[in-house]
Amino acid sequence: MKNQHRNLEFLFVPICILVLVVMAVTLLVMQFRSFEHAYIKEARETLAQQAHFVSRTLRPALLKGDLEAVDHYINVYSGKPMRITVISEDGTVVADSDVPATQLGNHADRIELADPNLREQYVERYSSTMESRLFYYVVQLEEGWFIRLSMPLAVQAGAITSVWRTAAFAILLGAVLAIAAAAYLFFRVAPHFNSLQASAVAIAKGHLDTTIHIPRNGLLRELAKALSVMARQLKSRIYELERERSDFDALFNALREPLLLISDSGALLSFNRAAEKLFGADIRTPSFRLAHTHCPELSEYVRDAFEQTSPHGREIAFNDHGFTRSLLARAVHIQRDDTPCVLLLLTDLTDLRRLEGFRSDFIANVSHEIKTPLTAILSTVETLLETPLDDAGRTKCLDILARQSRRLNALVMDILSLAAIERRQSTRRQDFTPLRLDAIVRETLSLCQDETERAGIALRTKAPLPEITLQGDAHLLEQALINLITNATRYSGSKDILVDLKRSATEAILTVEDHGCGIDAEHLPRLFERFYRVHKERSRERGGTGLGLAIVKHILILHHGTVSVHSIPGQGTTFTLTLPCA
Repeated sequence: MKNQHRNLEFLFVPICILVLVVMAVTLLVMQFRSFEHAYIKEARETLAQQAHFVSRTLRPALLKGDLEAVDHYINVYSGKPMRITVISEDGTVVADSDVPATQLGNHADRIELADPNLREQYVERYSSTMESRLFYYVVQLEEGWFIRLSMPLAVQAGAITSVWRTAAFAILLGAVLAIAAAAYLFFRVAPHFNSLQASAVAIAKGHLDTTIHIPRNGLLRELAKALSVMARQLKSRIYELERERSDFDALFNALREPLLLISDSGALLSFNRAAEKLFGADIRTPSFRLAHTHCPELSEYVRDAFEQTSPHGREIAFNDHGFTRSLLARAVHIQRDDTPCVLLLLTDLTDLRRLEGFRSDFIANVSHEIKTPLTAILSTVETLLETPLDDAGRTKCLDILARQSRRLNALVMDILSLAAIERRQSTRRQDFTPLRLDAIVRETLSLCQDETERAGIALRTKAPLPEITLQGDAHLLEQALINLITNATRYSGSKDILVDLKRSATEAILTVEDHGCGIDAEHLPRLFERFYRVHKERSRERGGTGLGLAIVKHILILHHGTVSVHSIPGQGTTFTLTLPCA
């Protein structure tokens, strides 16, 4: 079927030739028609001009009656296509350029003479004298003489026939050329061409052992020889490249660390599976650049690596869909096709750094926080065991034990809560559900109402809360708001706490405001750190663990939001939570 279609395509050239011939013949015929009309018109005009010229020339001789002079003049036109006849007013022929006047009868009945309206008009009719069709032009002199000029139609017919012969010859020649071209293409070129194409297609599909037929002669012989040589070289080279590529891919993709080959223009030339897993499917697009990873430090390191002879490794914080990874970047200079490139190896240190940080924080902070309540508990237990106490003393010791136990329990619960939140931060997909933030605020105010009333603090909202829907964890958002209200209740010294909820185009803004003692500016940058306290002794006395604001911060990070604080000493403090709306 494909060969049939291809053979039809070979008809394109002869068909084009035939079409061009037909177009040329058509144009020729059109030009011929125009030529015919122009030729006849010009011939008639020439005949009329000659008739008037001859009449003016013969008029003096006719007035004198010198018929000999008239006859001598018109004899000059004897044997010429144009015939001149001089006729008297009664129709008698007195002179004729082609036939003796004595042999011509009276012409009074001729239509061009009998009808006055046809004088100085073109008349076409059959002439019995000349035995052919002629067209006539008659001029009548004032003295009554008629000067008639005529011309055979065979003159025009000959010119027309010549043109038609030329057109027929052109058509015949075009048809012959088209048939010859079609025959040559079909019987000489097409079979060899089809064979070459079939062989080339087979080689392109991977059948490298395909034999290429080489014609003994013709236009395609050299092309077939070149394709045969190329096929053999291609087969050898492909086998070699496939072997090298297989070895390289096995080694390249066996690495667990992301490996990228980057040109000096920033284009990504190659990468392994680990790199695709780290950067996502976008790494396969030709327009991918490291700048698209939103990690300026990594892009800067690659730029520096091109400028340094022996670039050193650098630990980089990489944002992986909201999760920060610690990557050790190491670069090596290589040349690829005379182009300077950098081979970038990324080692993920996230888990190692997290474990180190967790261990350090746990040892440095948790042990310090646990030490105080444990010391108090141990001291009280020793007192109860070693010292005889009355009822009042035992009650006091038991109160200390209860208070320090609650403090230790609160500390452990906050540590566990913070650890759970951090574990969820390391998960890319969160099991969030649609929730009403205004409903959570109302529920939280209801839960905190008893504590604030016991402290003599008015807890209220600034204005009616707008309806706001977003994706999140209701329990965690409630916990964040409780922590802020509890902090304001215990440490601000304010007489009222105002909770406000607003919405911008894309965000929900929740604020907790008090009018208490405020916080000095030096403490604000570290306020959300774990175990950081503004007033350490007062915080411990009132049961604070130092983790409440850190928990708030990580809850907001988990919800892709932010928390900020604004405080003026002596005037109050405002915490602002910003969350993306659904």
